[in-house]
Amino acid sequence: MSGEPYLCRLYLVSPPKMVLSAFATELESALDAGDVGAFQLRLKHASDDEIREAIRVLMPITHAHDVAFILNDRVDIALTSGVDGVHLGQEDMQLAEARKALGAEKVIGISCHDSGHLAMEAGEGGADYVAFGAFHPTTSKEPAQLAKYGTPTPDILNWWSTYTTVPSVAIG
Repeated sequence: MSGEPYLCRLYLVSPPKMVLSAFATELESALDAGDVGAFQLRLKHASDDEIREAIRVLMPITHAHDVAFILNDRVDIALTSGVDGVHLGQEDMQLAEARKALGAEKVIGISCHDSGHLAMEAGEGGADYVAFGAFHPTTSKEPAQLAKYGTPTPDILNWWSTYTTVPSVAIG
């Protein structure tokens, strides 16, 4: 990186369940407090209507703070809601298919867990960012899924930033 310091910004992820009005207030406070680059709405078990309502309430808050609004998994809802992009896991829609549906202007991030190989494939496939993690124990994934993909160490972030220009996200 030619001696330049790394630009690090926060990437916030919503809780899996929320009281929307209370969370909107918390999100506003969080965005007022620091340099946030993106917010991911991650309501894995919510109905389509609940997701759309959360987007309707929360996206104006993120956009007022110049923060990208990223929707977890749901390319179908992203197509009709005006979000800035999607975050896809390894078992979600394929990157090429999502890019075809969303076009070049939308952000697409890919979960790569503890795999430099998956990250290289995502970067070469046109992902706008890759995500490594979870770096710490979490209850948001089943133990079998965590075991399948591994737990990264910070070394993977150093390796990634040394050899690529595709931004990365450290999760959990």
